[in-house]
Amino acid sequence: MAQQKTNPKLEQALTRGDLAIRQANSGRATAVLRALGKMIVEASATIGVEAHVVIHDGDKIYDPADGVWPQQLLISLDGPVEENDPDEIRTVTLLADTPATVFRCEWQRADGNLGRQEGRPLAMVAFITDVDIPWLDDDE
Repeated sequence: MAQQKTNPKLEQALTRGDLAIRQANSGRATAVLRALGKMIVEASATIGVEAHVVIHDGDKIYDPADGVWPQQLLISLDGPVEENDPDEIRTVTLLADTPATVFRCEWQRADGNLGRQEGRPLAMVAFITDVDIPWLDDDE
């Protein structure tokens, strides 16, 4: 049985299209994390807390791993992220395998264990900033 040859132009077009889709999805994940970071900074400011956020190399990552996008939003409520103790940094990732926009926040707890909280955007902002949000994501 002879193996069918793939048209090189078709293969090239599909490969380029697949890469473009992966880049667009990764760019979306980075944009969503940036938007959450802005929400956190602005919500914190309403209670007089200066939040600092950083996303390192978020645009260069193309595929989710283990159900989360590899981009990480780093949050410090005690000065710039780069100058802060790593144990004081909260790390937020975007879950990739949920139909709704859901984030996972991880931080080092005082007892030495890793804390983890998952939630939709407004619930995550309320959790991280401790700002009383008059409506939450479940009201949508």
